Amino acid sequence: MKKLIAILVLCFAGLTFAQSSIATPAPREHRGFYSNASFGLNLNLFDNSMEDINEYDDRTERSIDFYEYYGFSFFHSEFKFGYALGNVVAFHLVFNMGIYLGTVDYHEENFTTTCTKDGFCHEVRDPGRDEIPSSSDGYNFRTYIGFGSTFYPFRDKNSPLNGFFFGGSFGYTLFVMASSDATGNGGIGFQLELGKEWWVSDHFSIGLGLGFAHNGLVWKTVDSHRSDNVLSLSFRLTRG
Repeated sequence: MKKLIAILVLCFAGLTFAQSSIATPAPREHRGFYSNASFGLNLNLFDNSMEDINEYDDRTERSIDFYEYYGFSFFHSEFKFGYALGNVVAFHLVFNMGIYLGTVDYHEENFTTTCTKDGFCHEVRDPGRDEIPSSSDGYNFRTYIGFGSTFYPFRDKNSPLNGFFFGGSFGYTLFVMASSDATGNGGIGFQLELGKEWWVSDHFSIGLGLGFAHNGLVWKTVDSHRSDNVLSLSFRLTRG
């Protein structure tokens, strides 16, 4: 009985020590509470489209508005909050937002479908209903929320590769663009990032990251114009 009690005490002490080791971050290690703030330059490229269909007794008219946009954000910011385990991986929520300044090219394509009495239908291009193509300044506000992880594969504190990281997340993007004609869209997407951080204290590090994000667009789009991509170069401040 005494041996059993002694074993239980030792197990309890071991679990308590392990829990305290995880809860208390070691110097220059990713353990416990994890947070990251990133600020930088982003380039957004997207092809967006909006389709409108009108049905009449003798025909169906289909109109597609195409928006091709590229813009830069000098005000993009991203925040991550989560928990780091084993000085190897951090699991976190991700939230970012930015305002982009750029150019949007717009053009319109129209189609008319007519059907015969026997049910045969034929769609033809109807350029006579098109608007004149245009190009104008575009202001794009976008936000993203998701869940992801960041990996730090090199644990040796003396290694020059210590602080190298890579990670990714899945989430939902929503954006609204204002130009001569307003449009917006959203969809599920992913983000990828890699870079390097350098410890500046026992629990804080600074670094640089390169990122790529891709999102699918879902609102009244056509297959050939529903691509949304973001390239980023960011300055990072990380705790934990």
